[in-house]
Amino acid sequence: MKQSPLKITNEQVSHELNIWFKNEDCEALARETGFIQRSTSRLTGSSFFNLLTIDVLDEARVSYEGLCDILEDHHPDLQITPQALCERMNSAGAVKFLKAGMEKTLKETTQQPLATIETTWLAPFPRVLLQDSTQIQLNEELADHFKGSSGNASAAAIKVDYSYDVKSEKAEHLAIRQGADSDQGFAEDLAARAQKGDLVIRDLGYFCLNFFAYLASIGAFFLSRLSFNVNVYLTADAETPINLIQHINRSGGGKTIEFNVFLGQKHRIPIRLIAYRLPPAIYRKRQKAAIKSAKRKGRSASLSYLKFLKYSFFITNVPAALWPMEAVGTIYRLRWQVELVFKNWKSLFQINVLKGTRPERILCLIYGRLIVILVVQRLLALASALATGKERELSTYKAIQWFLRKGRLLRAFIDRQFDKLIRQMASCLKKLLKQKRKRPTTWQLIARQVAYLDSFMDSDYLIHQDLQDVGA
Repeated sequence: MKQSPLKITNEQVSHELNIWFKNEDCEALARETGFIQRSTSRLTGSSFFNLLTIDVLDEARVSYEGLCDILEDHHPDLQITPQALCERMNSAGAVKFLKAGMEKTLKETTQQPLATIETTWLAPFPRVLLQDSTQIQLNEELADHFKGSSGNASAAAIKVDYSYDVKSEKAEHLAIRQGADSDQGFAEDLAARAQKGDLVIRDLGYFCLNFFAYLASIGAFFLSRLSFNVNVYLTADAETPINLIQHINRSGGGKTIEFNVFLGQKHRIPIRLIAYRLPPAIYRKRQKAAIKSAKRKGRSASLSYLKFLKYSFFITNVPAALWPMEAVGTIYRLRWQVELVFKNWKSLFQINVLKGTRPERILCLIYGRLIVILVVQRLLALASALATGKERELSTYKAIQWFLRKGRLLRAFIDRQFDKLIRQMASCLKKLLKQKRKRPTTWQLIARQVAYLDSFMDSDYLIHQDLQDVGA
């Protein structure tokens, strides 16, 4: 894995974050969004912004009394009752203010690219976009505002939809929606932001033939697993779809097989279909998990689906000249990176802990945490570039813990002075690196150009990823 030279220096990142959200900018945005309506307001825009972002990071379940205590600690002259703060926080102006703050942070922290991770297989694409969503359970009293999904989940839930350029480690887009909204229903949203040359990698939840056709039409690329129920045709004008498993058996191919086929009854999208015949130990795990999952939902897994699980199927429009068929499954493992991002959001930023029964409070809390996450992500991208320059990989988990420990991020965030924090980070970089280990990381598998089936020999962890990706 190689990384292009740093396009901006530590000092430039410091300067960018130092001016990212000055107090006067907070005040102007608070007035513009209607959060501050009177010049005599005791609660300023900047104090409320800090309170709902960095101040509550260590105490996700804090009450209004606790919030008032934090405010008075930072602003001794500010006297505000819990009831008054509740009224201010549960207002449309507060939500507009924090949402605008998140949108400004997203824009400001992704304008200038840092070093870009380059490998032979990913070099042709200016951006490699991953998209996924994470769901957060809420108090059931919020079901009218944030409807949850059916089943054993809460009646109220919220989703954060996230797209991410994994090459430059930059957020591309963030959106909040109710938990009942399906990912597939949101699948075409990215079309408005996709650019020529982009590579988009998503899981089966976002499987959408319209989107694939659109990407191909603008000269962009996709990589996805194949959905079980999609019709596959040998020619663009074929009247009937093929039985995929029978077709593979007739082909008499080896462990890795490729076909040029067409997808969808109406679309007939020309694609490369790559099938990997999995080792028995792996596909039996898949089948067992699928049977268990179906039983839990009150139905049985069909025989045709269990046969389907003997293979890993991937579809792409990336030419074979760029990706040999052995590479496609390995590259798809990049999708797992966004799952690791969500894991850190929940374990370190507690984005899944949203206490309250008012929709305005919930939105203020989640926008506030996303603002902090975006700032930290900018710092992580710089740290990652420095680490790769030393031919090592950054441990995102270690680095985030380091930022949060001893109030390092708190002081830099409140003062809008990140110079010292970045200098400390650079000097402590060795402590923030991944330990050298036998199990290869996803990036190492791609950099070493390890074939998909060979990657299973390295770790049960990769098998676990594969089971997750097929929904087993």
